[in-house]
Amino acid sequence: MDTLKRQVLRFESLKDLKPLLGADGPCLSVYMPLSTASTAGQNPNAKQNALLWKELLAGLDRKLEPHGAQGRDLLRSIATWDAIAEGREQEGQSVAVLRSREVFAIAWLDSRVKERAEVGPRFFIRPLLADLSGSKNFYLLALSQGNTRLLRCTTRTSEEVALPSQTATTYTAYMNTAKPDHVRDNRASPGPSSGASPGIMFGTVTDTEDWDQYMAHYFRQIDRGVGEALRGRTEPLVLCAVEYEIPLYKTVNTYPHLIGEVVRGAPDGLKGGEMHARALEALRKCYETQIEDALAEWNHKVGGGASSRLKDVVMAAHEGRVLTLLISDSQEKTGVFDEETYRVRGRETGSPEDEDLANDAAVQTILHAGKALVVPHHKMPNGAMMAAIFRY
Repeated sequence: MDTLKRQVLRFESLKDLKPLLGADGPCLSVYMPLSTASTAGQNPNAKQNALLWKELLAGLDRKLEPHGAQGRDLLRSIATWDAIAEGREQEGQSVAVLRSREVFAIAWLDSRVKERAEVGPRFFIRPLLADLSGSKNFYLLALSQGNTRLLRCTTRTSEEVALPSQTATTYTAYMNTAKPDHVRDNRASPGPSSGASPGIMFGTVTDTEDWDQYMAHYFRQIDRGVGEALRGRTEPLVLCAVEYEIPLYKTVNTYPHLIGEVVRGAPDGLKGGEMHARALEALRKCYETQIEDALAEWNHKVGGGASSRLKDVVMAAHEGRVLTLLISDSQEKTGVFDEETYRVRGRETGSPEDEDLANDAAVQTILHAGKALVVPHHKMPNGAMMAAIFRY
C-alpha cells in the first residue's frame, strides 16, 4: 500500500469533518483519552499512552478480517503509539485517529472521550458531534467604561484583538475626542467652546437620560470598531459587561452573531480566567437553547416535515433532505443502508457494511450541509435514537 503522510488536524466545527467523510471504506476510527499519569521522564505519559493504544487496537484484528490485506495494512500504519504521537507531547485531553486508504488524520481533542475503535464503510464520528456542534472558537467583548477589549478565544486560550485605531476604548477618551451627534439647548458649563475643547451640549432632560445618550454614542463607536475587526467572521460574540450596560449595548449592536447569553460583571473585576470560563458557560447555555428550539420545531412539524422513524430519517439523510438531525447521546442501532436498493435494514447482518445507523445519518447530514445536534436521550422525541427536521 502506498505510504500516506499523516495530517494533524484541529476540528473546529462540523464543516471541518466534511472533506474526510467521502472517503471509501474500510474506515478505521479510533478514540482514546490521554493518560494523566505522572511518572518520571521527558514525556511522562508516553509509556502509559502506548500501553493504552496497544490495548485499544487489539480488538480491530477480527473486525478487519473481511478486508484482507488492505485492512491489515491500514492497521499496521497506526499500530504503534509512536506512529501517532511522533515524539510530540500530547495536546489536549484525547486523541482521534481517522484512517482509510485516502485519509490519515490525527486530531488532539480538548475534551475527554470514551475509548473506542471502529471499522466501517464510513468514519465513526459520533464522539466528535457534541464537541463540534457547539462553538469552539468565539470572540469575547469585554465592555468597560475604563478599558474595552476584544478577545479571540478557544476553549483553552484567549488573545486580544486590536480594534481600529480610531476606536476609543475608554469613555473618557471618547468624551475628550468625539463630539456627540446630538445637540441640546444648554451647555455643561457657561460660555462657548474654547480651543480644542468643544462645548458639550446638554438639554433639559434628566441626568440619567443624558448619561444614556452619551453612553449609547460611546457604545455605538465600539460596535463600529468591532464590526470592522470582525468583518467577514461568523464566530459567536459573547458580551461581558455590568448589568445596566448590557441592554444599552444590545440596542446598538450590529454584529449578527452576538449571542443572547452574556457574562454579567465588570470585566476588570473578574479574576484571571473567570471571564473566559463564564463565556464558555454562556456558549453551553446557547447550545442547550438551540436544542430546545430544535425540539420545539420538531414537535411543530412532526407528521410531514419531521420524523423519528429510523428508516425515514436514514433515507432522508441520504437524499439530502435533513436540515437538522437530533441524535441521542447514548443510544445506538446497528444496521445497513443498501445504496443499490435504497433500503434500510435496522439490524446487524454480519457483513462489513454493518454500521451505527445514527452515525450514517450524521455523516450524510453533514455531507449535505445539514446540522447535527446531540440531545440527552430523555429529551429525544418518542424516546427514539434519532429524529430529523426535513428541508422538504
